[in-house]
Formats: sequence, structure tokens, C-alpha cells
Amino acid sequence: MPFTPPTTVASKATTGYQSQLLIGTVASPLSYNAMSELKSFKPNLLSVPDVPITHLLSPSNTEEMIPAMIKPGTIEIGGNFIGDTSQLSITALAQGPTVFAFKCTAPMQSGTKTYTLTGTGFFSKYDTGPFEINKGIEFAASIQMTGTYTEVVA
Repeated sequence: MPFTPPTTVASKATTGYQSQLLIGTVASPLSYNAMSELKSFKPNLLSVPDVPITHLLSPSNTEEMIPAMIKPGTIEIGGNFIGDTSQLSITALAQGPTVFAFKCTAPMQSGTKTYTLTGTGFFSKYDTGPFEINKGIEFAASIQMTGTYTEVVA
């Protein structure tokens, strides 16, 4: 039988340019402030551990497992360290210890739609530097998500 190639479709992908990570309060009314000078953020939304359930009569000499409860993920962030309020608030929120609301926004589908990720979390890591000649000073932080999240593309 001869090969029939599929119909081609132009990509609607876009870059992360103009994406934002915003930190808010869990108080009402909910309000957010953007983190300054971010170069990147990466949501690692969830992981599902496995639960071994193998028994002496498992079929085909094969281990068996089932999914456990969903474990909330992290958001890794990094950027230029400029020491403004949005960056220095990381220490205060971690010392709190404060659970806060977060929101990530990004362009989707060639900029015709917007991706929005919302949830709650707390800062679990914060690093600054290195402080070197001929190199911008950077910072990195991790947000540990505390539970469920919402993803919307509209």
C-alpha cells in the first residue's frame, strides 16, 4: 500500500516573550504584582508517584502499580537581580511563612490567545548572584505549589 502523507498545517507556536509571573495575596480582593526583570519561569505542575501493588500471582512475572495522589509541583524562576520590592519580598514571604496566590500569563497561538495559570504556593528557595565582573547579577527562586491549580487558554 503506498504512503499517503498527512495534510500540512502551519504552526501557531510562539515564544515566551511578554510572559509574566505575578505574585498576589490570598486576601479578598485578590490583587497581583509582577515579578521584575524575569528572564524565565518554568512551571513543573505535578507529579504522580506510583504505588507498588505487585503480589505473588501478578500476571506474566511483571510488577504492577497504580497511580498515587497527585503531588503539587514547583515553579522555577530566574532573572536579573535589581533588588526592587518584587524581588526583596521573596525573603519576607519565606520568613512569614506565607502562602500566596500566583498567576502566570503568556501569549498563545501566535498571540491570538492568552494562557493563564493560577494557584497558591510558598517560596522554597531563593538565591542571588554570582556577583562577578562583566556579568549581570542574577537571582533564582522556587515556588512550591500547595495544591490544585487552574490553566486556561482564552
